[in-house]
Amino acid sequence: MKVYLTLIVILTAFLSHAQQKLIKVNGHNLNIYQKGFENRKKNAPAIIFENGMGVGLGNWDTVIDQIAKFAPVFAYDRSGVEKSDKVYQMPTVKVVADNLKSLLTTLNISPPYILVGHSMGGVYIRAFAGFYPNDIAALVFVDPADFTETKQQWNSIFRAIGVPEKKIDEMLYNRLYTKSEVDSLNFGPWSEAQVLADLRRTDFAEINNLPLPNVPIYFLVGGRFDVPPERRSKDFDQEYFFKVKSNQNMERWRKVIDSSGKGGALIYLPKSGHYIQRDDPKAVINTIKYIVENW
Repeated sequence: MKVYLTLIVILTAFLSHAQQKLIKVNGHNLNIYQKGFENRKKNAPAIIFENGMGVGLGNWDTVIDQIAKFAPVFAYDRSGVEKSDKVYQMPTVKVVADNLKSLLTTLNISPPYILVGHSMGGVYIRAFAGFYPNDIAALVFVDPADFTETKQQWNSIFRAIGVPEKKIDEMLYNRLYTKSEVDSLNFGPWSEAQVLADLRRTDFAEINNLPLPNVPIYFLVGGRFDVPPERRSKDFDQEYFFKVKSNQNMERWRKVIDSSGKGGALIYLPKSGHYIQRDDPKAVINTIKYIVENW
């Protein structure tokens, strides 16, 4: 019995690995994972995943195969992350959107797409939807980096929790204007962090200038504060900051949903941290299943 179970585990791992492969796009290799496309019906949406900052496609392993039972799924590692080639080019939202579009075209994965983005991946799917609005069936943001936030709004959170103005200015400068040395060994994750800082400096102007397609929009928001005591700021109450920021984010995200004209939902998950796909995989799976069933 033991040998039989071991065989199953090895076979499962092999099959999962076999569905990953390197695809050359724009002169470099990107690691991809796809499943379920052999059963895709005409005009049925494909589920396209964008990972968080510097994180590989394995981050979706708690949900992707379950979703593949009812819809075709596609995930990949962005340039310089995990198994994809390192490319010394800044992964701006335009570069990432065009790379993904080229990748999907190369693989004959046609629209419509339900885009699912976690953390920094949320920023990237919002941009892709703006560059290619006619390709989109729905957007699912999984605890995204907040592409609706301005510097003024960021500062207002600190004011609300009683941080002095001088300290607020200092923290904003350190967050957005302190130069970071190029990390050539970890260029993928490092460069994505620089892109996010650049967007924040301009209040996400590049994204705000892009159209928002008229599609259903869903936000899944984690409500659990996960920073351990030894890593918390000594300058302010970080847990209180998290709560105020979450409330402000959700208020703006509701407006994003309303502005699409096609509805959607904001789903607050108090027991989940930032990695909702790991803390509550059913919430992610069921949200996508609902969209597919109502397509």
